[in-house]
Amino acid sequence: MPVLWTAKRAAPMTATERSGLGPARTEIRDTVIRMRADLTHRWTLAELAQDAHPSRSRLGGLFVEQFGVPPIMLLARLRVREMARLLRESNMTVGEIGVRVGWRNRGHAAEQFAKIMGVTPTAYRNQYHQRTRQTADDLTGCLWCGRPLPATDDFWDTRRSDGDLRIHD
Repeated sequence: MPVLWTAKRAAPMTATERSGLGPARTEIRDTVIRMRADLTHRWTLAELAQDAHPSRSRLGGLFVEQFGVPPIMLLARLRVREMARLLRESNMTVGEIGVRVGWRNRGHAAEQFAKIMGVTPTAYRNQYHQRTRQTADDLTGCLWCGRPLPATDDFWDTRRSDGDLRIHD
């Protein structure tokens, strides 16, 4: 008798999976969501375990099982991720950003950032902006064909003879 192979239809992603937490247990998911929502709070393992209901050691074990790091280290990673976003998108100082994401001082924020990212916050910001400038400098031609753009300011009104709305003929 022939064996019939059928494709198993993938189940739709849950909100937890879309959030990047994967198939996390409810206690862990809720704890991480709370940590993300209030990075400035001085979370303790006891406080996190109190809301999640398992013991502190059990909660720590669940985090290591799910994420490979204990809860407080995951909190540091969440803070560093937010810090990196603010370094890219704002002009705030490293100290201001560090305090905003929950660290007490610039030195500790910079130390944790460098430990997790492998580069200091200032170097990260400089590298990001340098790459952004290089990308902007590379965009000197038409996005469709790469030909140089006209030097005049009225090139936006140029229409191709075939009705295409590209910048030039």
